[in-house]
Amino acid sequence: MKLRAQQMLGYTLLSVAFFIGFFHRFAPATFAEPIARTFDVGSTALGGLASMHFWVYTLMQIPAGMIVDRYGIRAPASVGTALVGVGAAVLALAPSFAFAMCGPALVGFGMSIVFVSVMKNNAIWFTRQRFGFVTGCTLLIAAMGSIASEAPAALLLRVSPWQPIFLILSALSIVLAVLIGFFWRPPPADSFGHPAAGDKKDRVGSFATMRSVIRRPQIWLIMLAISGTNGTFYAFAGLWGTPLLSHSFGFERGTAALAMTLSLLPYGFGSLFVGQLSDKLRTRRAFIIAASGVSALAWVWLVFTHGSTPVAVWVCFVLLGLSSSQVVVSFAAVKESVPAESTGTALSLVNMGVFLTTAVVQFGYGWLIASAATAHTLSGEVYRVALWLPAAISIAGLLGALKVVETFPRPQPQNQPAENEMAIRGRLGPPYRNGD
Repeated sequence: MKLRAQQMLGYTLLSVAFFIGFFHRFAPATFAEPIARTFDVGSTALGGLASMHFWVYTLMQIPAGMIVDRYGIRAPASVGTALVGVGAAVLALAPSFAFAMCGPALVGFGMSIVFVSVMKNNAIWFTRQRFGFVTGCTLLIAAMGSIASEAPAALLLRVSPWQPIFLILSALSIVLAVLIGFFWRPPPADSFGHPAAGDKKDRVGSFATMRSVIRRPQIWLIMLAISGTNGTFYAFAGLWGTPLLSHSFGFERGTAALAMTLSLLPYGFGSLFVGQLSDKLRTRRAFIIAASGVSALAWVWLVFTHGSTPVAVWVCFVLLGLSSSQVVVSFAAVKESVPAESTGTALSLVNMGVFLTTAVVQFGYGWLIASAATAHTLSGEVYRVALWLPAAISIAGLLGALKVVETFPRPQPQNQPAENEMAIRGRLGPPYRNGD
């Protein structure tokens, strides 16, 4: 098989796995009510079910990176995709709610491996000049999976129970896992400007590397900023957005699902272009601050504005989706804040923090509305007032963003060399020492 064909085949297979994984990640927003009826559970239990994906995904971020670095991409990606399929089947066929909790947990486990595999595949199969654009395309594909789980899935629910939909996705995932195992291959050595990698045992992700990363305040500040934008948005796009719009703001359920779908569009397409715009304007910090500010303002508006029109509420969610597209810029800032050998560990740590926030918000929001609700009904006011939780987190994210240090290389006079990587890191805090 020609090199270009092998490159695109591997990328396509892994991207489809990523697409399906993101469908599962955001599906509870659409499937919440039928799942709750099937297992006869309330909002707290439902929040716990949906957050299982994020708890496991979060805890597995760093171990998944070590697994892929140790065993390569092909076998871990195949197993991870298969776990997504098994998790979907477990949820659909579960005889009890306790058993059903294992489904999202397996999906989260599998997706943690798929995420690392996809990102490493992009790094070794594409040149450094194309890596940012390819990563943006990958996140756009993931966003399409999220979009498919909203309004399109709501249409499917009109003609089918939720269980067959998950069983079909399960079968597709298993088939995809087999195809990845058979057809994914690493590139030849130095084909794209990188050493041979992908199916070799790389010695990275050591405890020394982790120690050096967690000592950098910049990493924690970026994590806090992304948690305020993406962590809160994922929690509602993935579970509580549709119930919030229908119970508290007067949206018909189908219209609420459509509104959430439309809020994912700026997230997906923004991810494709915002990284390139950041490169053109030569700044990371400005994008991170602007996104954090927009997110905080949108959440505060939803909390404190009474009688908002449906259009105003929808605009708030569109702005929340748009602010989340800065994740590409934030990942670039993380990469520019640490030595090259620490990049994977730093990205895994930041990603872990974001999805930990999502899990906390999903469960915490469900607990808040259950605690404040009457014994017989959930009032729209309860859904709205409980929004102080994501609002508070987004404000904290904005405060963290204001302290983030610029990482984009500063322009230099023509008679001086461009600012190098170590000079940039010198602005970020104490320099690394060999062996840190």
